[in-house]
Amino acid sequence: MLAGLLIAVTSISLMFVGFIATRASTQQTIANEERLFQSVVSDRLRAIVREQIRITSSDTSVENLVRGFNPAFARQSFDTLWTDYRHDKIMLISGDKKVLAESFEDYTHIIKRPLDETPELEIIVQKLTAKYMRNRVRVPGGFGYRSLLDIDPKDYALMGYVRIDGKPAIFGAMPVIPDKFHTTLPDGPPTILLSALYIDETLQKQLNSQLDFTSFAFIDTVSADYDGPIHPVSDQTDIPLGAFRWESESASTSIWPTIIPVIAILSVALGALAFGIAWRIGLLTTSLQVSEQQNRYLALHDTLSGLGNRLLFNRVLDTSVKELPEKHFAVLHCDLDKFKSVNDTFGHAAGDEVIRVVAHRMQETVGRQGLVCRIGGDEFMVIYRKETAKTQLQTLCRTLVASAQEPISCGDGTTVSVGLSIGIACAPEDGSEGEQLVSRSDAALYRSKAMGRSQFTFFSDIPTRDADECKSSAPDKAGHVETYSKAAG
Repeated sequence: MLAGLLIAVTSISLMFVGFIATRASTQQTIANEERLFQSVVSDRLRAIVREQIRITSSDTSVENLVRGFNPAFARQSFDTLWTDYRHDKIMLISGDKKVLAESFEDYTHIIKRPLDETPELEIIVQKLTAKYMRNRVRVPGGFGYRSLLDIDPKDYALMGYVRIDGKPAIFGAMPVIPDKFHTTLPDGPPTILLSALYIDETLQKQLNSQLDFTSFAFIDTVSADYDGPIHPVSDQTDIPLGAFRWESESASTSIWPTIIPVIAILSVALGALAFGIAWRIGLLTTSLQVSEQQNRYLALHDTLSGLGNRLLFNRVLDTSVKELPEKHFAVLHCDLDKFKSVNDTFGHAAGDEVIRVVAHRMQETVGRQGLVCRIGGDEFMVIYRKETAKTQLQTLCRTLVASAQEPISCGDGTTVSVGLSIGIACAPEDGSEGEQLVSRSDAALYRSKAMGRSQFTFFSDIPTRDADECKSSAPDKAGHVETYSKAAG
C-alpha cells in the first residue's frame, strides 16, 4: 500500500514537473522566435525605403515629379525599382491626392485618378504628410528638407502592412525631396512614392531564408483550434490582413515521450523507481539546457553565414556605448558590390556560397578583436575594439576589401568575384549613441557606394558642406574622404 502510494505520488510529481518544464521551454522558444521574426521583417521594410531613396532623394526627381510631371521620367524611375529590386507595386501620389502613375510589375500606367478610389492608401498619405510637414524647412524660393543623415527611416518614411489590389503586402513610402538643394519644394503636401511587395510565396521564402522556421507561411484567417506560434498583421487603420504562422522548434523537443516510459517503469518495482527517477531527471535537465542554449544561439545568429544577426549586434552595440568614453570602438557598415548580378546570373545557391565565403573571410580578418554580424541580404556590420586609430582602421578596411575581391568558387567550375564597400563611424568621435553611430556609418557607406564601390569612407572625412549630399568624392585640402579601391591599391 505504502509503496503503491509512493509510486503514485512520485508519478504525479513527475508529470507536474514535466508539464511545467515543457510549458516554460515552449514559451521561451516562441518568444525568441517572435523577436527574430520582428527583426527580419523590420530589416526588409527598411530595405524598401533604402531602395527608394535613389529616386525620392534627388533634385532631378523634384523637377520631374513634383515641380512638374514628366511621364518618361516616371516610367524610367518605376522601371529602375522593378528591375533592380523587384518592387511588385509602385505608385506616385501628388500633393493634391491624385495618383499620377502606378505600376503592375514591369508595366507602368500613367494615369490621373483620385486617391479616394484606393481608400486604404488615404491613411498612409495622411500619416506621411504629417511627418513631411515636421521635417521640411523654409528656404529662399520655397521649402527644403532636413538632412537624412541623422534621422531614423521611421521619422521620414512610413513602413508597414497594407492590402493593395486585394492582396496583403508590406510597403514603404516616403516623400520626393531634394538632395543637393539646387531646387526647392513648393508649399503644400508632398508628392509621395509608395512601393509594395506582395506577401506571396517569393517574399515568404526570402524572409524564411533568414528565419529558417518550419512550415512558415502567411494565412488569411486563423482557425480557432490552431495553438502554434502566430504573428497577426494589420493595416494602418488596424484592420486585420492575416497572420504569419510557423511550427515552433519546441514542438519537436517535447519531453513527454521521455516521462511516460519512466512512469511505466515505476509501476513495476519501487526499487527501480529511485534509480530511474534520478537518471531520467538528469537527462531531462541536460536536454532542456541544450535546447535553451540552441534556441538562444538561433535567436542571436544568422543561419546561413553563422555570424551574429541584428539582435546580437544591437546588444553588443548597447554594451559598447555604455563603456564609453573609457573604451573606444568603431562601427563598420559593409555592403557587397555586384552581389545581385551573382544571384541573377548563377542562382541563389551561388549567392548563398558567396555570403558564406565572404562571412568567413571577414571573420578571419577581424578575429577576436571585434564582432562581425550579417544584418541583411548582403549587408554586414562590424564592431571593432582592438585599435580605433585611423591608420589601423585603414589597414583593416583595406584587408577586408581585398579579401572580398578574391575569386570565389561556387562549384561546377564556376568562379565569381564581388566587391565590398565600407562606411566607418568611430566612437566617441562620431557619436556616443548606438543609433547615431549606425546612421553615420550608413551615411559613410552611401558615400563609398557613390564614389565607385569597393572603397571605404570615414564619416569624419565627409566634408561638412557635402554631409547632407553624401555624393561628391573629391577630397579637400585637409585630406578628406579616405577611400580605397583595387585599382588604387
